[in-house]
Amino acid sequence: MGSPIAALVERLRVLESAFPEVARFVRFGFVGASGVLVDAAATHLAGQSTHPDAAFVIGIVTAMTWNFFWNRRLTFADAVPSPVWRQYLGFCASCSLGGVISFTARTLLRRLSPLFANHIVLTVPIGVVAGMMFNYLLCRRWVFRTTDRDEASVSRESNTPPR
Repeated sequence: MGSPIAALVERLRVLESAFPEVARFVRFGFVGASGVLVDAAATHLAGQSTHPDAAFVIGIVTAMTWNFFWNRRLTFADAVPSPVWRQYLGFCASCSLGGVISFTARTLLRRLSPLFANHIVLTVPIGVVAGMMFNYLLCRRWVFRTTDRDEASVSRESNTPPR
């Protein structure tokens, strides 16, 4: 009997070959989940000595940087080569919309709920989920573009049979 990790890796390989765009989104989600932990840790640490809104910004920027490097390595490794600094700036610009959505959700939760006001780190996963879809779509189509394979993977995943 194989290890659970080996079984998970095998399932991801099957998913990758059958549905490459879904597999890419799953990888993006795994990187994002690790970013939630980085965000929560940075928010918690910054919240010890700064205003909660400043702690939210520090957490978001720290996680955005973490996520950039892991997404570049794992999720979008097949992207058209581009200088790291250009991709990083594009990533930060594209994720800014998700960052604003996340920041707004966190701030509203903190202001409207005593629970969130007393434990600001609890707002992190809610804010992250609120901004995640925007981040994926903009990263996929703008920052880490591939070549014609983008269109090929979309057409293979369509529910409409080819003509």
